[in-house]
Amino acid sequence: MTKKLSNYLSIVLPNKKINLFTIGIILLGIVSGSIFLVILSSKDKELIINKISTFMASINENKINNINALKNSLIENSIYVILMWIFGLSIIGIIINIFLTYLKGFITGFTIGSFILTYKYEGIVASLIYTFPTTIINLLITIIISVYSFTMTVMLLKSIFNKNNSFSIKKFVRKYILVLLISMGMVLISSLSESFILPSLMKLVIKLFI
Repeated sequence: MTKKLSNYLSIVLPNKKINLFTIGIILLGIVSGSIFLVILSSKDKELIINKISTFMASINENKINNINALKNSLIENSIYVILMWIFGLSIIGIIINIFLTYLKGFITGFTIGSFILTYKYEGIVASLIYTFPTTIINLLITIIISVYSFTMTVMLLKSIFNKNNSFSIKKFVRKYILVLLISMGMVLISSLSESFILPSLMKLVIKLFI
């Protein structure tokens, strides 16, 4: 069973070193985002608490426009994925993609920390519900697109010193385009979840825990 899972993972995420590098950047971002809340001033913390409270009140009072939320989520996530994909086609782009990968982790950590800051122990439940399934899907998208964009950049670097590597790049580009299409499909699922499923789940959390 473990061997089969490992084989599937090697097909989806082909480079173990780059996989670990990508996950490491995301984890660093999550930890940094959580810690960042601690060093904020009392005024900034109060502002975050007000924003989270307003967001939860909007959900509880059915003030969320699901269609607008879907549109905004689709635009934001699509731009993120497309930018990472494009930057993967250049050697310099790897620096920007490392930052974008870190940023995704940072925002995730900051959001989870914000719920805990606002609602204390109840915030742990709220942050877990907020994380599943939307944030998990978004993190999976980030891992996949990051791994392939980093791999693409590494292959471009290798091709500069090894001209025989051009055939393998052409082969990988087809896979790279497929990854973009799959990522965009996952973006649609994530955006639908964020716009229609998440508000209902958060409303349930408000009734039961907050």
